[in-house]
Amino acid sequence: MQYSYLSLLLSAAILSGCASSAVDENFGKAVAQMQRAQTSNPATLTGNQDQPVESIDPEVATLAVESMRKDTPDRAAVKRDILINVGTQNGGGNQ
Repeated sequence: MQYSYLSLLLSAAILSGCASSAVDENFGKAVAQMQRAQTSNPATLTGNQDQPVESIDPEVATLAVESMRKDTPDRAAVKRDILINVGTQNGGGNQ
């Protein structure tokens, strides 16, 4: 008798794993909503997806080119030693 309860409980636990939840049912809708929210031009989500991007924002392109053309300082002039004190600290608290 005790084994029949155990087998009934075990089979109920196994079958409960097959049940679907509200998250599973709405997962595709959530993904579609995220794609719509993250797309700057939602009209591109429909239609022919085989067309590549053919242009760039002129202001962004200008800023990118200018940032690449800027003179960068020599690494030797920028390099500094890092001082790390290990041990006791001087002043500033109750010891």
